Amino acid sequence: MARAAGRDRPRERRGPGPAAGPGLRERKKQRVRQRILDVCGRLFRERGFDETTIDDIVREVGISRQTFFNYFPGKEAVLAELGLVWLREQGDLARRSRRGSGSVRDGLRRAIRGQLAAIERDRDFMRLVFTRSGLFFPHGPRVGSPSDEPRLDHTRRFFAAISTLASAGQRAGRVRRDVPADQIAEMYVAVLVITTRLWLTGYWGDTGGLVERGIRAFGVLEDGLRARRGTT
Repeated sequence: MARAAGRDRPRERRGPGPAAGPGLRERKKQRVRQRILDVCGRLFRERGFDETTIDDIVREVGISRQTFFNYFPGKEAVLAELGLVWLREQGDLARRSRRGSGSVRDGLRRAIRGQLAAIERDRDFMRLVFTRSGLFFPHGPRVGSPSDEPRLDHTRRFFAAISTLASAGQRAGRVRRDVPADQIAEMYVAVLVITTRLWLTGYWGDTGGLVERGIRAFGVLEDGLRARRGTT
């Protein structure tokens, strides 16, 4: 009878079984991909983009050339991915800056100052991101295609983060309401991108630090956005 009862006892579960395999493989792929990004970010900074070869990258990562090309078609694609990582971080910074502030001026100024300071500290690498990654000025047949969706998704999130700050300022009566919040976000990004790109490339020559120049430009924009009678 005891043996029969043992046979009737439900079998002990020993884990998820074969279904765990793909999950483990996917995590391994994500780790390899992140390792490639980390190594490339360091090498591009230390040696320069053009001076860094695929052989340099695979040697540092500890993978074969074929494995590298399974993840990225070339260095340009890695740079584009690093640009997306930066953009996601900036969107997170803008969202965090909203805390404790109902003002687009206060919240967004903190975010913008942080962004400009980070760019200023990493000038050579950020010049690559702004001029060669196609982050804000993409071109070629990829634009608008399914493969362009990650960039579009990140830029939409970036705009949305700033638009949310603008909406908070409008609700608080400190930002004019006759301009849609998404257009305010558009203007802020335009000032950020153009001011930064021209500073990074030395377009105007030596104009001092980016933070000072950028905050001055945003101050002019903010003055135009400040709520006034008849515009709220």
